Amino acid sequence: MLLRYVAYDILTDLNETFDDRKVELPQVVYWILIIGNRLKAQQLGSQKYDSGAFLATYTDIPIVTQTTNTNPDVVKERKHFILPASIYDFREDRGINYIAYTSNGNDPKCPPRFTKVTFARTTPKASQLLYFNPHEKPSPINPYFYRTGNYIYLLGLEEIPTDYVEVGLYTTLDPIQTIDIDQNFDFPEELLETLKKEVLSLGSFVFAMPQDRQNTGSQEVDGQIPSKKLVSVNQQLPTNEQPQQ
Repeated sequence: MLLRYVAYDILTDLNETFDDRKVELPQVVYWILIIGNRLKAQQLGSQKYDSGAFLATYTDIPIVTQTTNTNPDVVKERKHFILPASIYDFREDRGINYIAYTSNGNDPKCPPRFTKVTFARTTPKASQLLYFNPHEKPSPINPYFYRTGNYIYLLGLEEIPTDYVEVGLYTTLDPIQTIDIDQNFDFPEELLETLKKEVLSLGSFVFAMPQDRQNTGSQEVDGQIPSKKLVSVNQQLPTNEQPQQ
């Protein structure tokens, strides 16, 4: 399924509904992305969802060690890598499904050759306590990671020559600046109906606004004024307008 098909389907419906407005394709694509990301995040973040359908695997991500501190986020002599894509900000960094490295077996501290070792998650604050417990202490066979912005720091690999990691990520939809509408639209098909309804609803809200409201410096405003009065749900109606019990 291509994003082009989804965007032009919604664009056609908007132009037919609002034939006095000019709806542009980039506007529709933008709405699709912001609403699509929210719907997709709700499904992927659900405790009932356990599938690899939208898991993106990235291999050969280089491990970096900086020689100087750079604010913010970069700490010298601490192994890390930079996230290769934008991920969903789920609780406890669950936008990262896994991080792993493959041991070459050349170092006695390493696991056996070709063993793939996965990292457990921690936080900068909690990591301090790990070093007091010999069973939890970070090591090549028991590594940890923690996240700071787009930087993922790796604990336990300080003394072995490891250059790359493999990561599995739940990535967001591409931003409007880089997206190609002829690429595959990585979105759950069962949510397409909901996506279309919400984009059309957003378009209806936007296009219900007056077109030619201009501030002339007086109390008069040129253009059409909405006839429907918006009342806060917390505002009490006059006695003669109260709904009957």
